[in-house]
Amino acid sequence: MKWIINVALVIAATGTMVAGTGFLGAKGGESTFTLNDKIQTNKIDFLSEAPAETINGVATGLKGSFTLNPTNLEATKGTIMVEVQSMKTAISKRDDHMYSSQWLDAEKFPMVSFTVESLKNVRAQMVDGRNVASADAVGTFTIHGVTKPIIAKLNITYLPENADTKKRAEGDLAMVNATFEVALSDFDIKGSQGVVGKSVGKTIEVSASLFANSK
Repeated sequence: MKWIINVALVIAATGTMVAGTGFLGAKGGESTFTLNDKIQTNKIDFLSEAPAETINGVATGLKGSFTLNPTNLEATKGTIMVEVQSMKTAISKRDDHMYSSQWLDAEKFPMVSFTVESLKNVRAQMVDGRNVASADAVGTFTIHGVTKPIIAKLNITYLPENADTKKRAEGDLAMVNATFEVALSDFDIKGSQGVVGKSVGKTIEVSASLFANSK
């Protein structure tokens, strides 16, 4: 009995079993959420700002899924992927340059991915009758064949299944907005000589709008 009490005291002191952050009134249990364009179009916007030019781009056709427990948001995990050649900047010639071996090398490295390992600094609250949370998504980002650790700012809106949500999709709904920055040099993206820093920003701002449902 004494050793059981000692173990309990150690756990309490270290915080090993501290409960995760959850939504008010949510039921526990982990579910897998899959991206679903029938709810709304999943997309990634990217912005390059440089002295000579500002480039706005968008990518659609995202794929992926994540696990979410509404009573333990810190445990959220998942991977989101997008094809390089789905990235568009409204100028086809510029897009072809972006896909080329000098830049993203779409033939050799056709996919870009973000793998979330956990959420940190989670804050959950009720906003206009909806469960909303902000957090830092800790994970890895892979582009141009290089994988690096990265942290994204995340906002999650969680809607348990009800009569209204079922009109859009079966199961619970999750809407996620994420923002982060990608430094081209970190991923060995050099481009044409002299272009990065002049016409293409050294750092690209990325924002993702994701819509998923559980099944």
